Order: sequence, then C-alpha cells, then structure tokens
Amino acid sequence: MKTTYDEVVKQPVDRLAQTMQDMTYCFNETVVPKKHYKKLLTKQLEEVVADSVTVNMVNAYYKTLAEFNKGNREWYVAAVLCIELGLNPSKASQQELDAISRLTAAVVSQPKQGFLAADLKTAFEQATQGV
Repeated sequence: MKTTYDEVVKQPVDRLAQTMQDMTYCFNETVVPKKHYKKLLTKQLEEVVADSVTVNMVNAYYKTLAEFNKGNREWYVAAVLCIELGLNPSKASQQELDAISRLTAAVVSQPKQGFLAADLKTAFEQATQGV
C-alpha cells in the first residue's frame, strides 16, 4: 500500500514545493508561499551541513555553559559579564573587578530576573509566539 510520502518524494522540486504549500495550508489554513519551500529544497547541501554544524556547536557551547552555571553561578555570571564588557579579568584594575563583583552580586541576588536585557527577552518572546 503506497503512502503520500511514496508519491511526494518522486516529485520534481517545483511540484514538491507546491505540495508542501498545500499540506501546510491544511493546518489551520496556514499560508506559506511555494517560493519559501522551493528555496529550501534547492539549498546546496553544503549550506544544510553548515547549518547543522552550527546547531551542534551552539549546543556544545550551551551544554558547557549550563554546567558552568550549575557549578558556580557567581563565577559564571562574572565571566559572562567580563566577556560582554570586553574585560579580561587577569588584566583588569581593582576598580573594574569591584564593578564586576557588584554587578555579579546584583544578578545573583535576583535569580528569576537573570541578566538578559528586557528588550532582548521581549524580542525573543515575540519571535517565538505561536511556536
């Protein structure tokens, strides 16, 4: 017994893009233009692999940073602040280290707030609504 998949994979790119558009529309009348699917289907394999590598690398960084965050939240926050402020802790003045220390304490004392700027959180929430 043949399935829809068996027939779809044999279609040329243009027809497959149209089929994908039609299938997407069947989900709550969601409109995604055919050209979007065609662009994705004609993407060079190297680009797809590069995208996959990027996701894997970000995931590796994420896991490492998450472990650092669990290990010692204060050191993690201080390190991220130094990176974002362009401050090398081994070359920082005492005044700069004190400022980092105060910022770190402020962030750690309010764990639910975190230290991501409110506008970045809002932008993320807006970008992911409906996902």
